[in-house]
Amino acid sequence: MNLTAGTLPVLSFLLPDDLLGSVNAYPQTTHFTTAWSHLPKPRRADALRPTASLTLAARAVTGNRLFFTDPDRPARTGPWPGLPLFIAPGALELEKMTTVLRMWESQLEGHEGRNTLAPLLDLSAGGPVPLSEVLQRDEHGRIIGPHWAFRVAGWRIAEMLATAPLPLGNGQEIPFLLDTEGGLISWHDPLIAEEEWIDKKSGQLVKRAGHAMDRIQVDVEPGPGGLALVAHLSPRISRVATNWKGIRNVYLNHAVNTEVILKAPVKVQWTVEDGKRVVKSVEYKGAAAKVVEKCGVSRLPEAPTALGELGPVRGIHRTQEHLIGTGPGARLKALLAQHAANVLGIEPITYDGTPVRISAASPKEFPAPCILPDKFPQALQAAKKSSMATVVLYSSPEWKSRVLRQIGRDYDLPKLVESEDEQISHLSPGLSLVTLRIPELVLHGQRDRAKIINSLPWFRRDDPDAVLAAMCETSWPTDEEKARGIPDAKKALKEIFALQRIPSQFITMDSDPGDPFRRNMADRVAISRARKAGLPDPEIKEKDDNAVQFALASLMSDCGLSDNRLASAACHKNNGPTTLDRTAVLVGVFTRHTVPQTPVGGRRKPAVLAVTMVAMLATPGTDQFWPTLMYGDNGWRPLDEARAAYHRGPIGKPGHNLREDGIHRVRDYVETALRKLSSKYPIIVFAEQRKGLWSGMSNESLGSGAFPGSSLIADGNDVALVRVRNGETVPQPTGRIGGTARKPADPTQPAMPSSTYLYSSRHGGWQSWLLAGESRQHKGGQRTGTQFTRRTLPPEKKSAIEQPFHGVTKTEYVAIHPGSWSEEQLVGLAARLSNQSASWDGRTNLPVPLHRAQDANAKHPQFFTGDEDKESDLMLSE
Repeated sequence: MNLTAGTLPVLSFLLPDDLLGSVNAYPQTTHFTTAWSHLPKPRRADALRPTASLTLAARAVTGNRLFFTDPDRPARTGPWPGLPLFIAPGALELEKMTTVLRMWESQLEGHEGRNTLAPLLDLSAGGPVPLSEVLQRDEHGRIIGPHWAFRVAGWRIAEMLATAPLPLGNGQEIPFLLDTEGGLISWHDPLIAEEEWIDKKSGQLVKRAGHAMDRIQVDVEPGPGGLALVAHLSPRISRVATNWKGIRNVYLNHAVNTEVILKAPVKVQWTVEDGKRVVKSVEYKGAAAKVVEKCGVSRLPEAPTALGELGPVRGIHRTQEHLIGTGPGARLKALLAQHAANVLGIEPITYDGTPVRISAASPKEFPAPCILPDKFPQALQAAKKSSMATVVLYSSPEWKSRVLRQIGRDYDLPKLVESEDEQISHLSPGLSLVTLRIPELVLHGQRDRAKIINSLPWFRRDDPDAVLAAMCETSWPTDEEKARGIPDAKKALKEIFALQRIPSQFITMDSDPGDPFRRNMADRVAISRARKAGLPDPEIKEKDDNAVQFALASLMSDCGLSDNRLASAACHKNNGPTTLDRTAVLVGVFTRHTVPQTPVGGRRKPAVLAVTMVAMLATPGTDQFWPTLMYGDNGWRPLDEARAAYHRGPIGKPGHNLREDGIHRVRDYVETALRKLSSKYPIIVFAEQRKGLWSGMSNESLGSGAFPGSSLIADGNDVALVRVRNGETVPQPTGRIGGTARKPADPTQPAMPSSTYLYSSRHGGWQSWLLAGESRQHKGGQRTGTQFTRRTLPPEKKSAIEQPFHGVTKTEYVAIHPGSWSEEQLVGLAARLSNQSASWDGRTNLPVPLHRAQDANAKHPQFFTGDEDKESDLMLSE
């Protein structure tokens, strides 16, 4: 153990068999499966899957956390392989469930009045089954079992935690109720934030309130290596929506069982009145409301057309402005860890500090996120490009001044802000910029933007090796513009630029930080110290406009241009024996399950698995510039070319999906891409786990099944694989113990992890490595969430409830196949390429090649934030 780094307890616990509890599992016959196969398939794009719809209806009628597994994709392991199951924490009543099935089936579109499932329902063999008997161990001692068993293993943990409120100190505590997603929620004790102001027109006092609930998600999985079962606790803030914009789900308290909060999807219908979009109706998706009414139990509470007051139906806030910030804060996590240990009677898992050091490039050598003049020619040479020209499109002069002021500051060109439109400014050899004021391009509305762009000489590419990029002003469409159906200029421009192989970035004036000499937390601390010492106030330094900096740096990255900051981190002198000591090809393999967006009333489009891959040739030496390629229909091509070609086509290839034949197509596609890379150098693959795609990347079968590069390894090629995770099931640090880094003066406040070293644990039988450290905001002084919880804020800090509570970032690495490298080299490289970004001064969640592959997907014109088919009990399948 590295005493310098100390140890790191996390919000994860090893589960003994006696904490798993039991469930009631009701296997159905093959006759039931046959009848199910004859049900009509959903035709509307917004329809729920039949299993989700039936699960929701049954939960609403019974008040249970039950669910129904998909007969079309049944579990192949466990006591009832191949059979669909009803799973519940307690016994199900035959009469009630028969009625649910009959009423639900009779509501199916095109199947009205039919009753084929209820007569086949079998609840005879559903007695309590210990989960310890459902989850078995294979010949290697690894825990295996059907996916549903891991999902319901968290039910018992949630039930135990719900028996006692979470103590916060000073007599304060948070009581919780269970929810149908397997977690806990503070339904009866919400957070409240209020603000008031005098309306300038009426002179009246106006008040508004925001509400939120603490929520704890419980996820259970085998630990890395599969030798132990692990429960992960994930606290979060569930903010209650104040209006229906973008709302897809609600929490509701149903009279059938007021101790379990039901989560339900909703459909919001809008209309236009007096030129404004207003809510016409809000309905529960699926047949739940009708089934409840037909079954003769209490009706589901009606979803109001206006939100604001807390009631039995609470919209789950997504993206709009809110009076309560995001994030639970480090202090709440530490309190939850102590509470869970007391209730469960087990101590949390602890990661030990290791000697693997995480170094970053020097801020003195790289003072800005973008590539500066002394390094730009080499960046062009490495990417085999001759020049880069950026066209700046804008409407408001203020936006133009803001952009040019920051770029001029980074490139030491103070007079750049005075540049006239259509005047080419040379920022460095090979890098130029021109501004164009064309409101009809950047303002929302229906226009022939392609015709305008094609008429501009600035977008003509005479040199095939030159790269063009566009930086554009934009704004969020107003409610009135949305109501009138006015097209979003940003979306239209992205599609046009993609067709013309032009990377683009968009900046709103909403991100304008304002006064460049504004005081930040560091300034306030420095002033306070100076005054206490009787010294004059220190000079306030000019602040950067980060949005502009990152936009230009991202454009360079999208064009395939990078300086040597990645090599500087990967080959830093402090890395010791874990440094990058020979040339390798680094590959990021990114996948995303995507449900294409469909117009309301249109036919549902089939889901696809989007696959993007980016490769970098990494040569040792801190002065090296690493070229970047991306894979597509034309093989491995320069990043800008392949990225633009990808953005011109569909976001995912037809036939790439998570069904059996689609899985084989995706695997073959990835293996073919890896084979096309040069065999001259070893390959290191960074990839995220994708359930159902690569069994060899799952915790319980690491390295034993298929994974990216496995066929190349079988043929004797030197390929290494590092799995990267940063989602909800990554262990969450709760505070460092020991170590030499500074700790808070208050011993009750959690100490931040060491960001200089990796931590590791073998709790599952396989080495799990954790990169943890202060978030960028926490380093900058935003530490309210470490000092307090939102409920224990002192009066003078009550306004902080609106702020995000930043704390610890974390990413987990597992070296599944080391190839010719040591495990420490692989995870050290992965961590350094997460800690050191290619285009900004903070961390990325993923190593740079994988981050760039993800970014290519996220910037696709067909991408939208709601298209990831996220798992929940309503989407449960094997």
